[in-house]
Amino acid sequence: MSPRSLVLSAASLCTGGLAVLVYFHDSHLVLLRDHLNHPFALGVLACLLMAWAAVGLRRMWLRVVIVVLAGLGASVALFGGWVALTFASTQEAGFIDGPAPYRIRLQKSLAGLGPDTVMWLSVRRDSGLLSREWDLGCFNDDVPDDAFDSVKWTGPSSVEIRVSDGRTFPVTLDPASGRPRTTATLNC
Repeated sequence: MSPRSLVLSAASLCTGGLAVLVYFHDSHLVLLRDHLNHPFALGVLACLLMAWAAVGLRRMWLRVVIVVLAGLGASVALFGGWVALTFASTQEAGFIDGPAPYRIRLQKSLAGLGPDTVMWLSVRRDSGLLSREWDLGCFNDDVPDDAFDSVKWTGPSSVEIRVSDGRTFPVTLDPASGRPRTTATLNC
């Protein structure tokens, strides 16, 4: 095996490992969550790197087998990514500023194939590259009374989430880390 093939094989294994890690482990760091949370794209890249590494192999049958398997793997990852984007994509609905360094992020998505909308809330603690974000709540409007209505800061480390029928869900944050001590979910 040529040195180029060894380097490409190692890069492929590292990229594939990163894809598996990102798929199964959700990071609280905003930098990782927003920019590296693409397991299907990383899987396609790992397959392409493996196919490129196989070009340098001496045995023709092994080269063909690895390239075919890498092509199948890339196809599966592309299809999985397409399904994930179609049925699980979220849209930004804005931010609600709170006491520094906190703000609440609102995102919405469709609930499966139906017309229902799911509103996702998370709290972000801004601190440059080490900014962190934690889930705050999730509200599905398949029952009209459970639809998300508003969220407001009630103190330096407390939030109140209101649904359309007037119920409120108070959430307190840990003053040291900013992580919510509880979360609020309805039909998620």
